[in-house]
Amino acid sequence: MNKIITVAIMLLLTGCTEIPNDTTLEKAFYSAAQSSKANTILTVDNFAKVSGYIKQDHYIAEISYDIRFISNQEEQQTVNKDTLTSGLGLHALSMEYGQYKLGDISSNQQQVIFIKTSTGWQVKA
Repeated sequence: MNKIITVAIMLLLTGCTEIPNDTTLEKAFYSAAQSSKANTILTVDNFAKVSGYIKQDHYIAEISYDIRFISNQEEQQTVNKDTLTSGLGLHALSMEYGQYKLGDISSNQQQVIFIKTSTGWQVKA
């Protein structure tokens, strides 16, 4: 009886401490980038997990990635007004990256919070 309880507790604790693998994190990160309104302005390449840890029910990963601009800033100011209202609006992009041009690449490193959902790991918005 004690062995059954011990095994049940171990299985429960193992489920709580699931760590997503690098491929899972990469897919979740790319999915979030593609669903962003900024996907008409930039793409995300060269994802790599630097480190990570579990905190409560989240997985916090230090990641590095490149942003590649696929349009010029001037073009976007007239073409896609919808992007201005997104989290990565044109103003925010120009504040962070300056006057960007088609083909510009910016290397980045930051912490990203991932949450486990019924459909898998996702970037916390």
